[in-house]
Amino acid sequence: MDTPDRAALVRELEREFNRLFVRRRFNALQLARRIDPEIEPASYSVLATLQNEGPARMTSIARYLGIGKPTLSRQLTTLVSRGWVSKETDPADGRAQTITLTSEGRRRLEAAQQERAERYLTMLQSWSEDEIETLYSLVAKLNRTYAELDPTGAGASAAASAEESEGDDVASPASPD
Repeated sequence: MDTPDRAALVRELEREFNRLFVRRRFNALQLARRIDPEIEPASYSVLATLQNEGPARMTSIARYLGIGKPTLSRQLTTLVSRGWVSKETDPADGRAQTITLTSEGRRRLEAAQQERAERYLTMLQSWSEDEIETLYSLVAKLNRTYAELDPTGAGASAAASAEESEGDDVASPASPD
């Protein structure tokens, strides 16, 4: 049963999420620039998806990230040209290609992630471990809830990956990145 107090709390939560997502978008831009000043933040998301999910077809990556194939194709062109991902014919279907994170792509991504993890450690210095654990648990629960309510099913693997990737951002794949 929804009460006026509950509705007010949810509105406040929504405002805080909006503030958080604006900051996350800015951080994603900074992170992408650390990897390469000329890539878009969406390219970072592609690299992180391949890191978490492993080699995948283009359609799976696009569904996971909630983006269209043309957008993904543009990102992949940039990433392939830099040698950070490779495209190979899918052995199960010669018409499809499997996208794989290269060792150079992994190296650049992990360096940027390490920098981000250090920033989080500094930012959360005044928080107790219990507070960090509580936030982690609640964000993981929220990601699972998003996945359960996602009619496409795309969010299910994203929520599972979010739980598995401790130290990485755990926002929904449809959130601004």
